[in-house]
Order: sequence, then structure tokens, then C-alpha cells
Amino acid sequence: MFSTGFLGTAAPFYMDFSTLYFAVLPVLLGIGIRFAVKKEYEKHYRMQLGTFILTLLVVVLFEIGVRVSGGFIAFMENSHADYTFMVVFMIVHIAIAIISVILWSSLIYGAVKRHRIEGMSLPKSHQKVGKLVFAGLTITSIMGVMIYYFLFIYGYEI
Repeated sequence: MFSTGFLGTAAPFYMDFSTLYFAVLPVLLGIGIRFAVKKEYEKHYRMQLGTFILTLLVVVLFEIGVRVSGGFIAFMENSHADYTFMVVFMIVHIAIAIISVILWSSLIYGAVKRHRIEGMSLPKSHQKVGKLVFAGLTITSIMGVMIYYFLFIYGYEI
């Protein structure tokens, strides 16, 4: 988990794995949304719930890895990215991620609850919040890939 990763940088394996997962996350979400558009609600439900659980597992793996590896400051030591820029970028990234995950959790909770009680009948707000969650998670994913770039590729010194 802490050995050098597979993307050809000095990043640890868990960082490469997490970055790759989050680069693919918008596609996974899009597939799930496509099921809903095609009125395949059971597939939509299963895809979104599975993606949500997998995402939480990847976030836990990532957070444990970052803490054990020394955190943000340890990764900044070899990066040429501006420290102040990175701190602000990280704060924005984390804020969008937290808001998105809270909304996503709420959306999933409501959908699971309704699914068990009423089948697949969901309010119109589900679709609106779902679009917001998709946008937030896509922005978070893009920013996460950019953070990887700034920390492990941009002017990196070995």
C-alpha cells in the first residue's frame, strides 16, 4: 500500500489507486444516471449504492494512507507547486467534497428508505439533488487529479 505506485511517479500505491479511481468516478456515476434516464431504476439504484460504498472505502484507504505517510506537508516537500496556492486549492477541494458527500449520503439514504417502503417512487427533488451531487463529485474528482499532478508531476524532484 505504501510502496511506489504504478503511474510512474514517486507517489505511493494508495495515492495512484485513489487518483485513478476518482478519475473514473464521474464515468461510474454517469453510467448509474444513464440507467435512471432509461428508466432502469433497479439498475440505477444498485449502481449508485455500489458506487457510493466503493467510494467511501477508497476515501478511507486514502485518508489512512495520507495520515501514515506524513500528510500534505510531507507530499509538498518535493513539489514545486506554490504552498499557499495548494493550501487554498485543498481547502476548496475538501469543502466541495464534504458538501457533495453529505448531499450524496442524504440522497442515498432517502432513496434506500423509499425503495424499501414504496418501491422506486422518488420525488422530483431527487433528480435535482442528483445533478448537484454529480456536478460536485465531478469537480472534486477533477480537482483531486489536479492535486496529484501538482504534488507528483509538476516540477517534481526525486
